[in-house]
Amino acid sequence: MSIKIKSITGPPSPEELSNRLEKVRKLMKQQELDYYISFNPVNIYYLTNFAFYVHERPFILIIEKDQLPKMLIPRLEKGHFESRARCELDFVVYYEFPARPGDNWYDYYQKQIRSNGKVGIESELPIGIVNKTPGEIIVSDIIDEARIIKTDYEIGRIYHACRVVNKGHKVLLKRCRPKVLEFALYKEVTDAMTSKIVQDIPNANFRATETTGAVWPPSISHDPHLIPHIFAPMEEGGPHVSIVSARVDGYGVEIERSFFLGHVPEKTVRPFEVMFEARALAYSMLKPGIIMSNVDKAVRNFITEKGYGDYIIHRTGHGLGITGHEAPFLAEGYDRILEKNMVISVEPGVYIPGLGGFRHSDTVLITETGYQKFTKAPEALEDLTIPV
Repeated sequence: MSIKIKSITGPPSPEELSNRLEKVRKLMKQQELDYYISFNPVNIYYLTNFAFYVHERPFILIIEKDQLPKMLIPRLEKGHFESRARCELDFVVYYEFPARPGDNWYDYYQKQIRSNGKVGIESELPIGIVNKTPGEIIVSDIIDEARIIKTDYEIGRIYHACRVVNKGHKVLLKRCRPKVLEFALYKEVTDAMTSKIVQDIPNANFRATETTGAVWPPSISHDPHLIPHIFAPMEEGGPHVSIVSARVDGYGVEIERSFFLGHVPEKTVRPFEVMFEARALAYSMLKPGIIMSNVDKAVRNFITEKGYGDYIIHRTGHGLGITGHEAPFLAEGYDRILEKNMVISVEPGVYIPGLGGFRHSDTVLITETGYQKFTKAPEALEDLTIPV
């Protein structure tokens, strides 16, 4: 039974951001951390609503266990930060990098942290910042952990982002025909999504917005991370694999389908059916309390039993949220349980060189009793065979 979700397009409230910070501080307390250091622009966006481009002038968020967070920032960017951030914090402003001795970013940074403090850092923190960080350093990705369970606000934003990609995918299936060029498809699909984003969110932050709408024709669809040539033509038959994704003002989602133009080659029917059944198996297991690695294991075993084990090249699914790829993961070795308000993709695939790739992907919310798909497109083989 589906639940009613409200589409949300507005920015996070100060209360929403304050609650996110509180989640981080609870994790800091559990790990007895005095400070937490974030450099990852995605994590900083999550806590502040400020999106930026990483360059040689570092932006560093310093979270103390009982004080206002501090944002170390170049003077050049202070106005930019103030125009987008929606949380309360203190600024530590440095002039420029490089700078004269005593006036570099790290001179200001080191003054904010006690030498005897216990300091948590992201595993992705650049070594140049690690080497300038005082105190006892503990590597712990607690902001990534805080992001895994979505709030009602985040679910509403993700639901809206799915409406954007649903529109893009509908345009893609309508326009994709033999000999249509990749570039033409990409332009039309991304234009449609961008137009909807601008209409729905006129002040969208385009540092946190991007759209992709592409098709892997059958000659390359067995290789899902190969980038097509922009003038590659679509082909008769299939499988073609669509990839429509977007980060909509900071929320990433995706929808993908294997489909056919004009006819379905006989050799493609069985692998499509195996993919389709593997996908159904994955969905049948989705509910709170299920161990995520068990879902991937069951799917992999099923595909292997059907004779296509050598053609599995990735996990069953991944998390979505502030980005289009993040924790949690439907993957062997990831033994966390599914929980209500996680958002994941479900996309088991079969990839056969010389024949093509077979994959559907949807953005899915884990609910109290099961799941709810937020993305919508045809699924069955007959509905994905497009007359030409």
